[in-house]
Amino acid sequence: MPTIKFSLNDEYFKKLEKAAEDKGMTIQDYIRYKLFDLNTIFTVEEAVRRVQNGGYNDETFSLPDLYKEEWTLERGMAGVFGKNFYNFISEHTELGIKAQGYDKKIRREIYTYKKED
Repeated sequence: MPTIKFSLNDEYFKKLEKAAEDKGMTIQDYIRYKLFDLNTIFTVEEAVRRVQNGGYNDETFSLPDLYKEEWTLERGMAGVFGKNFYNFISEHTELGIKAQGYDKKIRREIYTYKKED
């Protein structure tokens, strides 16, 4: 997968970061969305919504479990999405989603969700 790199000054970076955040996307997803008119379901915001509304309370799950047959991410992109999700839930512990560890057999991070009463 090719990597493209470009530089922005602080002002433009902050604008890009805010625009991506407002859409619930990573900066990478937001750039793809704007350049190629690609709207993806593989955003951290969507994954959190699926956890909270999907009956995962007190259950273990991995990201592909949330998307079932809709899971179409290839290995590299899945890793980036997984890392973004992991970082987000680590920073937002109030969501009740916790990483339980990496399952080497299935090569996925396992999570649990505890809904607040």
